Amino acid sequence: MSDHSLHESDLPDVHLSDVVQELEPLSGMSLWARMRLSYADMRHTTRALIEERPSEARLLFFVLFSDLIFFLARGVQLVVSPSSAAQQSLPLEIGLWLIAVLLIRTLTLYIFSALVCVGGWAFGGTASWQATRTAVFWASLVAAPVGVFGALIGAGFAHLEPLYPIFAEPLLAWPPLLIGVVAFVYFLSAGVAEAHRFERTSNVFITFSVMTVVLLVTGLWLFARYGQALVEAMRQI
Repeated sequence: MSDHSLHESDLPDVHLSDVVQELEPLSGMSLWARMRLSYADMRHTTRALIEERPSEARLLFFVLFSDLIFFLARGVQLVVSPSSAAQQSLPLEIGLWLIAVLLIRTLTLYIFSALVCVGGWAFGGTASWQATRTAVFWASLVAAPVGVFGALIGAGFAHLEPLYPIFAEPLLAWPPLLIGVVAFVYFLSAGVAEAHRFERTSNVFITFSVMTVVLLVTGLWLFARYGQALVEAMRQI
């Protein structure tokens, strides 16, 4: 063999830690800056937030803040420029929606995070309930502005309905109402995958997507069957 031949002992000793740089800490970064960074790297911001061990008050703030942004999106759909699809799928008055958002949505996220935590354990995840709550609540806050964006698109379609009736068709009217749901599923998948130390986000995303479709279909069926009675009951509260 030539003297210039490479032997295994001649190769440099390179470790993964030498190639992958440590993520920069996010302590001191404003809430808005963290949210903007989350749109590019949700797993990074979720991991940094979990390592900060946020208090329950801080996590509750994330939920309530996301509730208000979510309520803003519904306000656009119900008051500012309600489309035909919004009027059919969101029949409650704005005041009842505020009560539903602040009470029911907040409680639902707490219950949902517990279920996600147990489900993560079943698939080999290692996150605690607090870490899972952090991922779920942070995802709800990051995705909330996307819902407002979808509501604004829906409002634009509603203004076009008198001129172009095709915008009242469910095929065009429904997608803007679902933009926020798709965003939440995506950010939720990345956050939960990071919290439970799952290597791939795609598997978690597929799981949550299937669950979302099942829940939406079930919810629409229940609303068609019992929706009017539920609306009347809430109006009497």
